[in-house]
Amino acid sequence: MINQTILENSHRKLMPKLFACIHDEQIQKVKEYIKIYTQHPFAGTETGAILEEAASSAGKMLRPRLLLMAGAFGKHNGDTQERLYKLAAIVEIAHSASLIHDDIIDNASFRRGNPSIQSKYGKSAAIYAGDFLMSRISSHVMREGLTHAGSILFQAVAEMCAGEIGQARCLYKETVTLDEYLHNIGGKTVALFRACCRMGAVESGCSEDLADRLEAFGECLGYMFQIRDDLLDFTPSRTLIGKNTHQDVREGIYTLPILLTLENPAGRQALSPYLKRNREGDLSDNDMQQIYAILTAYDGILGAWEYIHNYQKQADSILNSLPPADVLPQLKSLIRKLGTA
Repeated sequence: MINQTILENSHRKLMPKLFACIHDEQIQKVKEYIKIYTQHPFAGTETGAILEEAASSAGKMLRPRLLLMAGAFGKHNGDTQERLYKLAAIVEIAHSASLIHDDIIDNASFRRGNPSIQSKYGKSAAIYAGDFLMSRISSHVMREGLTHAGSILFQAVAEMCAGEIGQARCLYKETVTLDEYLHNIGGKTVALFRACCRMGAVESGCSEDLADRLEAFGECLGYMFQIRDDLLDFTPSRTLIGKNTHQDVREGIYTLPILLTLENPAGRQALSPYLKRNREGDLSDNDMQQIYAILTAYDGILGAWEYIHNYQKQADSILNSLPPADVLPQLKSLIRKLGTA
């Protein structure tokens, strides 16, 4: 049986450690550009407070770090590196804006263990802030001459929106297919991972073939990250993960462990009464324990790990095809750790 507590603790700790090859000075440069790009005239307002928080409380900075690591396969001159810092800042702002909007849609109370923006400042101010951040992205992409990379980013943002819309159309549906699920997470999560790798490669002057391979690696990494995150919804305590547990299930978002269980006729028979009850009202904590027992018994949890391992094999194959780079050992270690419970 997969130990969910171990899973969460490793998930929270491994990502920053495995991006350690991106030095603090580099991340500080990215943060400086985030502050510049999020400047605003709304001091003293709730929207202004949100923008200040977005500029100063960056999380693990995974996507900027991934972009910089992809950029390490290209040129290493000062001008190129500075453009990568700017682009990494823009990516983090886009991610922050998406989280603000996600929390509004989900009516989420927590984000990264803290009260969410919309729960602290209200939905209207959160919407204004998220929209303002997206407008700043467009403005600075043009001002900095990052149009090629910007077009990649904006395509990813469109895919993120499509993924969220697709997920909303699947709420509480027991007939959601695996293809629909993969398509939805391919938009809402994987698209930005994929785009970060391509943007870093393109902006640093990598060949088209190398950019394609790095983009494919980002796709595998994104799927591994999201499926692993979906498994965290079955973690027993919110204090472990900084968000409400079992929230996806209760909101009718049926992720890979549930969908794989539903593919088994006996598993569907065991699980369907709980999903019907979920449509009609809130599931109890005991219900969630029973659901987890069913997912375990009918290999929904184990099957989700098999998907992770399949993406891990693809990612390993891609990394083995890449040219030498200082960041390559960390990327290999990252994939290995993500594939470990």
